[in-house]
Amino acid sequence: MVEASAQQSNDPHGWRKEARDLSAAVAGGAIVGMPLLYTMEMWFRGTMLSAWHLGAILALTLIVSFLSSLESGFRSDDTLVGTAMEAVTSVGIGIVLSAAILALVGEISLDSAPSEVVGEILLQAAAVSIGAAFANAQVRGKSRTGDEPQDGEKAPEGEPEALQLRADLRDFSAAMAGSLLFTMNIASTEEIVMIASRLSPWRQLAMVGVSVALCYVILFASGFERHDVYVKSLFQSRAFETSMTCAVSLLMALVLLCLIGEREATSDPSTLVASVVTLGLPAIVGGAAGRLVV
Repeated sequence: MVEASAQQSNDPHGWRKEARDLSAAVAGGAIVGMPLLYTMEMWFRGTMLSAWHLGAILALTLIVSFLSSLESGFRSDDTLVGTAMEAVTSVGIGIVLSAAILALVGEISLDSAPSEVVGEILLQAAAVSIGAAFANAQVRGKSRTGDEPQDGEKAPEGEPEALQLRADLRDFSAAMAGSLLFTMNIASTEEIVMIASRLSPWRQLAMVGVSVALCYVILFASGFERHDVYVKSLFQSRAFETSMTCAVSLLMALVLLCLIGEREATSDPSTLVASVVTLGLPAIVGGAAGRLVV
């Protein structure tokens, strides 16, 4: 009761809580939907759907989002009306996030036919919306503290420097594993070369900025900052945690492109940079997601 009262006094209008809830929803949607947003077959299928197909997809997405919100959701409202509003918000987040990423990779533009744009966005938004509706189960309450020691168990022992090094290496390996898992089936596809060919230098910068922002949201919308720190330093700051995850994920994107990517993706330095930036978006989302399950 005291903690709840303190939170209410610090956030009398509930704006901070709403921002955290929406951040968690965006994080969940990005984790689930990002691989599909890079799938050419999904783009093509979206442009071919009729109006009644799109209406059915939207209705099904709302129903599944409602049922998912009953189980998890990204808010703490257990009423049917609140759950219904949350489902609508999840679908809205799915539509906005899908439209933003498709525009960023150059798949939709102002010159695209409106019917094709609507079809691509709604089809992609279905998966993103479900991810948002399951945000509490995916990203909330994650941290590096681990489980509390049970009776008879001992807390970690050793020099603080050694314990901190072990924790940092664990974070590093989790980011590598997550980015590898998310991009292994994307790195070898034609979509990377296709998207990279569309990216101007300014759009590449925008994609890097969006990647870093999503990494930060995924890590810290979950309460990830609450973790054990054995040796306080710059390496445990939010900025470094985010930068490290992004750097490791971009490195994994580069390695995968060189090992299994299309030959055109590494044909010259400028194309390689554009390809790394292109693959870097799902790689960074995967790297951040990997950090949540350590």
